[in-house]
Amino acid sequence: MMAASQIIEPLPPTEEINEEDLIHIIYGLPIDPRKNRIMLIASAKSEDKKWSVPKYNIDEDDIPEVEIMKVTYDKAGIQGQVIGIVGAYYECGKSGKLKAHVKVYEIQIDELIRKWPSKKKKERRWFNLEEAMKVLEHKPFLQHAIQASSMVLGIQARK
Repeated sequence: MMAASQIIEPLPPTEEINEEDLIHIIYGLPIDPRKNRIMLIASAKSEDKKWSVPKYNIDEDDIPEVEIMKVTYDKAGIQGQVIGIVGAYYECGKSGKLKAHVKVYEIQIDELIRKWPSKKKKERRWFNLEEAMKVLEHKPFLQHAIQASSMVLGIQARK
């Protein structure tokens, strides 16, 4: 039985979310399901590599699945197919006010392009599951998206 001092008061109701007031950010999580690996990118000029995945701020008229494939090609030289959303989150600014609605799309890699538009600006590299989780410690929402991906679900199903 819980002591009276341990009772937690319910949180006050949250404010209604107006999607029109938010920035809409999409990420593409490129996965090679044949070899159970993930393609990450980082700035080619930075010595301290902050690995991540392609990202794009969408406009109202954009089609997210089309735009994420365009930016994944531009930033990582990847052609493939959108499998589905593996994460959707709200991001708050420093003041605590809602700032953005973030969605992460899993992308099945079908082809790697040798010369892609951002090749001089972006470095790309394969990571296995364990390596990707480690280098993405600074982006927990991407770690959660990886855990929800078909790659992880496929690995678990084979066990």
